Amino acid sequence: MKLFLFDIDGTLLTTDGAGRAALKSAGTDLFAIQEDLRTINVSGSTDTAIVQEILRHHSLEVSVANVNRYLGGYLVWLQQHLTTLSGAILPGVMPLLDLLVEEGHGIGLLTGNVRRGAEIKLSAHGIWDRFSFGAFGDDNADRNKLGPIAKGRAEARLNTKFQESDIFVIGDTPKDIACAHAFGGIAVAVATGRYSFDNLREYQPDHLCRDLEDTKDLLFRFGLR
Repeated sequence: MKLFLFDIDGTLLTTDGAGRAALKSAGTDLFAIQEDLRTINVSGSTDTAIVQEILRHHSLEVSVANVNRYLGGYLVWLQQHLTTLSGAILPGVMPLLDLLVEEGHGIGLLTGNVRRGAEIKLSAHGIWDRFSFGAFGDDNADRNKLGPIAKGRAEARLNTKFQESDIFVIGDTPKDIACAHAFGGIAVAVATGRYSFDNLREYQPDHLCRDLEDTKDLLFRFGLR
């Protein structure tokens, strides 16, 4: 058995900007700030780190109370924005998930989304229940510390010990690559998000794919064929 840990935004699905819109709306609604996110490093960051950076950028106190208040508002706005900015599951995702489960491998999440945010986004496309474990942006603000958390939860859930060389982290940003390498996992970069194929190559992932559509090629890369 191998373990596959998936990022969400730009890897499993798109939300047509609902997440960014929710961050902006929550800032205006709760803190009376106009945040365009142009100077905020959003892609691949945890929701907690993003909110901390927004608060800092507007000279607001980066306290637990303020972060939690902002995230709470973000989740409310996320549900609202997803009603008009629905997005879509990315090509190849469903066949790959189906085959990995069929062959007895573990699949989970390794995402910067807070857990409730991940649930809202994936539930909007009917795939939340496919992931019974994972690590999220409210587990730690530092993306690079989420790998061991996801590994531990996978082992507890599946009653199996995983070597790092059997753990694949699939994501679309340099931060996904760094997160995988931080705990010895195998970084699979997919160019379906904001970073191009050539951009991602510069960060030296273990595997680099244009998308997840060629299931046979992916299984070969993962050493399953």
